[in-house]
Parts: sequence; structure tokens; C-alpha cells
Amino acid sequence: MSFSCPHFDPNRDFCLRLNTDCVPGRRGCVLGDKVVFAVPVEERLREKEREKREVEWARLNAPLRKPGGGGR
Repeated sequence: MSFSCPHFDPNRDFCLRLNTDCVPGRRGCVLGDKVVFAVPVEERLREKEREKREVEWARLNAPLRKPGGGGR
């Protein structure tokens, strides 16, 4: 089964209706209680938050690059 949502921004994986990350089935989602997921929404929300923390940590701990590059 496929699903198309008019509130989904695929470029950002973002829900325009809820103004947050798209996690189908979360509270406020147009799917609501209409469907059953193999992985519970709570678990998918925790995973999404963990991924966001890891990306932010990597961004903050990335080595600084000198402007202009070149390396010589």
C-alpha cells in the first residue's frame, strides 16, 4: 500500500501540517488511527529524535576547515 500526503515536504522530510518531522501516524497526522504500523509510532519517533541528535552532534564536532582550501 502506498500513501500520499498533501502536507508532506519531501525535500525536508517535513510535515507542513504539524510543522515538524514527518512520522506517519504521530498525533495530529492525517492518518490518525486509520492504519496500523508494523513499527509503533512511539518507537519511530524515538528513532527520529536519536538521528537528529546524532546529526547535530556530528555537525558541532566536525573539524573546522580553513577558508580558501588549497592545502599547499
